[in-house]
Parts: sequence; structure tokens; C-alpha cells
Amino acid sequence: MTSIKKKFISGVLWESIGRFSALGIQFLVTIIIARALLPSDFGVVGLLTVFIALGQILLDSGFSQALIQKKDANETDLSSVYFLNMFVGFILYFVLFFISPYISSFYDIPELTNYARVLFLIIPINSFGLVQNVIIQKELDFRKTATANIVSAVLSGIIGISMAYSGFGIWALVGQQLSVHTVRTLLYIAQRRWLPSFVLSIKTIKDMFAFSMNLMFHSIVNVTMKNIYVLVIGKFYPVSQVGYYDQANKMQEISASTISEVVMKVSFPALVQKRDDINFLRLAYSKIFTTTIFLIVPLMVFLMCIAESLFRVLLTEKWLPAVPYFRILCLYGMVLPMIQISYNLYKLFKKGKVLLWIDTFRHLIVLASIVVTIKYGIDYMLISLVICTFLMALVNLYKSGSLISWGLSEQIRCLVPTYLIAITVGVIVSFIPNFESDLFTIAFRGCVFLIVFICGSRAFRLDGYYEVFAIVQSLKNKIK
Repeated sequence: MTSIKKKFISGVLWESIGRFSALGIQFLVTIIIARALLPSDFGVVGLLTVFIALGQILLDSGFSQALIQKKDANETDLSSVYFLNMFVGFILYFVLFFISPYISSFYDIPELTNYARVLFLIIPINSFGLVQNVIIQKELDFRKTATANIVSAVLSGIIGISMAYSGFGIWALVGQQLSVHTVRTLLYIAQRRWLPSFVLSIKTIKDMFAFSMNLMFHSIVNVTMKNIYVLVIGKFYPVSQVGYYDQANKMQEISASTISEVVMKVSFPALVQKRDDINFLRLAYSKIFTTTIFLIVPLMVFLMCIAESLFRVLLTEKWLPAVPYFRILCLYGMVLPMIQISYNLYKLFKKGKVLLWIDTFRHLIVLASIVVTIKYGIDYMLISLVICTFLMALVNLYKSGSLISWGLSEQIRCLVPTYLIAITVGVIVSFIPNFESDLFTIAFRGCVFLIVFICGSRAFRLDGYYEVFAIVQSLKNKIK
């Protein structure tokens, strides 16, 4: 096994442990808090997510990826980006502080101002740990990020639950979010004891500017569109619907998007080290791509099969209106990874401008679909999102594949068997009747789905199956 592959597998292992453990803890915390609060309470905080997400993008400005991409990043580079991040972080907070009343007025929720001004502190707090996190990623030492994610999730969960059951209401959600970012930043600083030199090189910033700016604008467009449904639903529908949508979206993202993000985060610094070897990149990327799809697609199909029972067990009956949204978003989760995984190729070959144009066009189509379907309801808006994303995924596969000489037809041949087997198994499992116990329904359907899907994957010799099997064997040997 090559050194790169060992680092990649180790990185995936630790990043997966950290990310899924943290998300699992946060999800458990959300379930506990959701039993004490109302969907409308979650909706109020959900309305602020787009502003925090955009603030995070502007804070980083794409320089983190630029530092990772730069093989010979030195002390001047790191220090310059560190002080730039701090300056931008505090400027952003003061801007958001003063526009908070206007955000409140837009949604017609007067109390939103106070929540916003506290929650927006996340942005300057994060500015202190961004470069330390970059150094950890460049060193492929994802054990440190795993530790930071898990510890911050536990401590913030304790704070959030304590506040929720002490009658703090929405402030419990604010306290949980603020504390998770604060603790994580402190742990990045403590684990990677790097201190900046007192230097800010304009030349360094300029050298990374072209690469970082394209990524920043691409991220701004992506984050805005990712949260556009919160903006639209919050403006034109009751705030409780924001809560239902937000919870459904989080439950979908905890599986599909998290797997994609783990693979993207770990594979990019690993692939950078071999970016001059096209044959290696094509082979490595194809394995990463097929393996990711093999993991995500059946999971999304299974979640659709158990959606109602899952929501009833985890969140109680009051959250059942979120189930239709969740099922449609699972379809979206089956398609989006085809686009997300390819982002690393654009970054690798410094094609940020191409990526920006492709995703901008995709988002314009989605915006048009929202305008057309908004009067018909949230369900129709989300269905149109799935259709638009699928069509643009085909375009993206063609364009990104051309960078490593991997044709669209070859990619489709790798993808179709996984989708067909997963959907077929999903249809079979959906005919299994519900039992009196929702837990038993979930467990029984899960066992049937897993056994039939694995048997089908092995019978049709899916590449993803053998890649996952090889990784599992490697991890077993590593543990021994």
C-alpha cells in the first residue's frame, strides 16, 4: 500500500470518527432539545443560518484552500492569512451587528435582533483558529480535528440541554451553537501550538488572491443557494415550516453531505501530492467517486423507507409534517454527491473560475424553478430542486471528467448499477408492513435492506463494494 493511500485511509478514518461522532452527538442533543422546544423555535434560529454561513465564507475568503493547495506555504504565508482572517472577522461582526434590526424587520420577528447579535459572535471567534486548522489538514493529522469536533459537541450539548430544560427557550439553541464554535477553536489552538509572526505580506495575499477569490465567490453562491429555501420559506410561509424544513434538511445532511465532505476534505490534500500524475489521479479519483456513491445512495434510499418511523421515534409526532420534505431531500442527497466530489478536481487544477460558472448556472436554474413553483407549495419547490440538480450533475460530470480524461459514459457506467440496485432493494423493503413498534420496523427493514443490497452488490460485482471491502480489511489490519 502506497504512503499516500495509507495517509488517505487514516485520514478518512479519523475524519469520519470526528465528523460522525460530533454530528451524532449534536443530533442526539437536537433530539433532546426538540422535545422541549417547538418547531417554530428551531425555525427562528434557522433563519439566521444563511447569514452565519455567508460570514464564514467571507471570513475565510478561500485562503484556507489556497494554503492547502500551496505545497511550500511558509511562515509568512500562514501569518499573513491569520491576521487577514482576524481583521475580516471583526469587520464582518460589526456589519452584521448593525444590520441585525433590518434582518429582524425582513422576517417580521422583532426578537430576532437580540438572538442575531449574540449568534453572530461565532464569526470573529472562528477567525482565531482557521490557520491552525489548515496546518492540521496539511499535515493530514485528522486525529486532532476529530478530537476537537467530539469534545466541542459534548460540551456544547451539555450547555444546550441544560439551558433548554431550564426554561431558556430559543437561547438554548443560541448557547449551543456559540459554545460549539468557541470550544472547537480553543482546541485547534491548544492542539496545534502555532503562533503567528508579526508580519502581513501584501505580496503573499496577492499571490493567493486569484485562486482564493474564485473559490470564495463559488462558495458564496453555493452557501446562498443552500440556504435559499430557508430565506424563501421564512418570508412566505409560517416560521414553523422553516423548523420542519431545517430539521428535515439536517437529518439528510448528517448522512449524505457529511460523507461527501469527509471524502472531499481528506482527499484534496492527499491528491495534491500527486497532481502531476494524471494516470494516478484518474485511478484514485474513480475509486474515491464510486466508493462515495456506493455508501451514500443506498443510505438515502433506506432513510426514505423508514422516514415516518424514524421521525416518530426520534422527534415525536409533532415533527411528522417534516417527513415529506425529508423524503424529497433524500432524493436530492442521492444526486448532489455527483457534483460535490468533483469540486476537488477543479481546485486541484486551479479551475475555480470554471467551477464558479458551472455552479452559478445551476443555481440560476434552481432560482427559476423556485419562482415557478413557490405558489404551489414547499414540496414542489424541493422536487424541482432535485430535477435541476440531476440535469446539472450530468453537465458537471462531463466537464470535471475531462480534466483527468475520464469520459461521461465511463462515469455513468460506474454509477448506474449502484443506483439501480439500491432503488430496487428500496422498493422491495417499502412493501414490508409497519409493525406496532416503530423501532422494530426500523430494525427489521434495516436488516433486510442491508442483506439484500450487499448480496446484490456482490452478485453484480460493483466496484464500490470491493473498494469498501478493501478499506474495511485495511482498517482491521491497522487495528490489529
